Amino acid sequence: MRKFFEIIKKKWIADTTRVVLLIALLIVVYIAINILAEKLNLPTLDFTEEKLYSVSEESKNIIKDIDQEVTIYFFGADENTAILDFAKQYSAINSNIKVEVVDATQRTDLLDKYNVSSSESAIVVQSPERSKKISAYELSSYNYTTGETTDLTEEKVTNAIVDTTSEDKPKAYFITGHGEMAENMQLAKQYLKNDIIDSDDLDLLTSDIPDDSDVLIITTPTEDFTEIETDKISNYINNGGNILWFSNVKTSDLPNVQSILDMYGVSVGTGVIRETDSDRMLPGTPNFILPSLSTHKVTEDISDGYIILFNATRLEFKSDEELESLGVTAEPIIQSSEDSYYRTDQSITATAMQEGEETGSFPIGEELTKSLGEDKESKLIIFSNNFFVSDTPITMTTTSSTQSIDAINFRSNSDILLNTVSYLADRDPAVTIRKKTEYVSYTATQKQDLIIRSIIFILPFVIIIVGIIIWQIRRRKR
Repeated sequence: MRKFFEIIKKKWIADTTRVVLLIALLIVVYIAINILAEKLNLPTLDFTEEKLYSVSEESKNIIKDIDQEVTIYFFGADENTAILDFAKQYSAINSNIKVEVVDATQRTDLLDKYNVSSSESAIVVQSPERSKKISAYELSSYNYTTGETTDLTEEKVTNAIVDTTSEDKPKAYFITGHGEMAENMQLAKQYLKNDIIDSDDLDLLTSDIPDDSDVLIITTPTEDFTEIETDKISNYINNGGNILWFSNVKTSDLPNVQSILDMYGVSVGTGVIRETDSDRMLPGTPNFILPSLSTHKVTEDISDGYIILFNATRLEFKSDEELESLGVTAEPIIQSSEDSYYRTDQSITATAMQEGEETGSFPIGEELTKSLGEDKESKLIIFSNNFFVSDTPITMTTTSSTQSIDAINFRSNSDILLNTVSYLADRDPAVTIRKKTEYVSYTATQKQDLIIRSIIFILPFVIIIVGIIIWQIRRRKR
């Protein structure tokens, strides 16, 4: 090896002409390698922690079997952008998927067809039957409170491919007209849309339940159903319709609303579940709880294994004999910890559990399946909390800052919504991949917060005290 470098030094570097030729040769080799790599379409080397530039296994499994011709058009991009390199991985996975950069000056027909301006950056996914436009601002989200940036490129592109090639999409309807929280669930509706599930509001006073309804969503009605509306929902259930029901604490008697729940033998409590386990609550707020998740389709693939509920109440069921007579079987989804307690008197402001308050694990989410005969059934999945999937802003104070986050964006709250609707619509949820690109907000439990505060404040103080003691001991020895 040393002899080789001596030859290079004496016979090559000493000769200027040969140096120039060597540089030119290296340039040619470099260009040739790049051209070869481009033709071979080699896999991208992605060393980022969140694999920002690699298509996930989840997307690969979804798009590998697409048998329709799909074109991904890029407007306002060029051949050297990272997002285009990312998109080309789809072509490598499935040859039916093509990627094309649109020259706005040459393809004005495409600008008109997809309603894209000449200065706009956008992606359009076109299949033989449908197309879907993704604006540049949809490819990421930014939380101005936490400083968290989330890359949504893969989620948007993969879902657009599935969306445009699927024969049909599930349809969910939000019941309105009774003071429901449907108006506070705009983010929930957007998440459903991203998950390739159409949703719409439905006023049963003016419309029947459409035949294309896969899931009826009811969100804490505060006014009673009319007899006409009650009959429509009852008929929907008896014809095998499925319902997703979110309800906050019961504050008034609504006979017709309760009559629907009675078909499944369930009702909603009037108290609030509170925690004493510091691992199962947020700092200083025993009514902000992290419940236990049962093994169920709804709780599969929860991104971090936790959801956070706010002022959840409990579900109450008829006796086993009554459920059996109704043809109803129950399967738990979510429940509080064994260390939780139930407070019915909300005038009590004390944080600690009071004498006489009921303790134990309380059911919060349940699947109730009603047999209707002739191999027909209706499912009700009910959660005794509505805030956790809403746009309700929750303000939290941590060791370093105060931040306000929409309730549905805490932990894996949105995953529960998407999984439940997909389960009731009898389909697998579309890909949900959110890659964090900057600071990631973390919601600590009370125990974790105590540990963090101890490290920040107590440990340095202890070190200083120990240092002073050691210094005094050494000083006296002198």
